[in-house]
Amino acid sequence: MNRSILFWVIVLIIWLILGSWFISCNICGTPAAAVIAAAPADNTRLLIQDGAAFKTTAAGHFDFNESNNTYLAPLTTDVNNSINQTSAYLKANPNRSVTITGLYTEAEANNSVFPSLGLARANEVKKAMVASGISAKQLLTADQLLASSTAIKEGVLMDGVNFSFSETTEDLEERLAAIKARLDANPVTIYFPTGEQIVALNQEQRQDFVDLVFYMDNVAGSSLEVGGHTDNQGDIKDPKINTRLSRKRAEFVRDYLTANGLQANRLTAQGYGSKTPIAANNTAEGRKENRRVEVRLK
Repeated sequence: MNRSILFWVIVLIIWLILGSWFISCNICGTPAAAVIAAAPADNTRLLIQDGAAFKTTAAGHFDFNESNNTYLAPLTTDVNNSINQTSAYLKANPNRSVTITGLYTEAEANNSVFPSLGLARANEVKKAMVASGISAKQLLTADQLLASSTAIKEGVLMDGVNFSFSETTEDLEERLAAIKARLDANPVTIYFPTGEQIVALNQEQRQDFVDLVFYMDNVAGSSLEVGGHTDNQGDIKDPKINTRLSRKRAEFVRDYLTANGLQANRLTAQGYGSKTPIAANNTAEGRKENRRVEVRLK
C-alpha cells in the first residue's frame, strides 16, 4: 500500500470515529457530568434551649478575638432576635434562670479583672442580655477551660459562650448580704510602688470583683467608690502633692475597671492623700501599706 492510500485510510478512520461521537451527542445527548447536590448546610451556631419549653437558634454567635473579653460586633440580626426571644421567655418565667458559660483556652492571656477570661467573656454577654431587658437576677456566669487551643482559628475564638437553664435560686438576698458584709470589712485593696501606677490583681481580688459586679447587678442604686491613699512622704513639701497623686491613682484604677466592663456611671474616684493611713509611716513596710487604692461598695 503506497503512502497516499495509507494516509486516506487513516483520515477515513478518524472521520468515522468523530462522526460516531457527533451523532451520539446530538441524537442521544451527551451524558451530563454527575452533579451531587450538597446537603443543606446547618448554619445553626447559637442554641439557647430550656428543655421542651423553649428553644431559639441563630446562624451567628458571640465570637471573641484571642485574649480579648469583648465579643465581636455587630451581632447578627439572628443573634439579636434570639436574645430578644430569650428575654421574653425569662420575663414570662421568673422561676427560670440562665447560666452564661464563657469559654477560654490556656494559651490566652487574661487581662481582665475577673479570675478567668471565660468569666470576663460571660460577663460581657450578660451585659448584652441585661440591655435587652432580661433581669440580672435571672442571669448567672460561669467559665469553662477548653481542652485545646485549636478552637482559636486565625486569632478568633468562635462560639465563645454556652447557655444553660436552671431554677432561679431563693438564696439571692443571703448571698448579697454576705458579699456586702465581707467587702465592707475588707475592701478590695490595690497597692502601688512609690510614685508608680500599676494595677496587678491577685486571684482573690479577681474573685472579689466577680462578687462586686454580681452585687451591683442585683442591687439597684449601688455603686463603687475608688479611693486613693498615699504615705506621708510628700507632705513635708506640700500635702496637696499627695492628694493629687492619690486622686490620680484612684482615677487610674477607675478607668482600668471601666475598660474591663464595669459601668462608668457607677464608679467614682476620690483622692484622700495621707489622711487615712492603715499603718505607721515611720517604717518602709508601713508606708508600703498606706500607698493603696481601696474599692468600696456604696
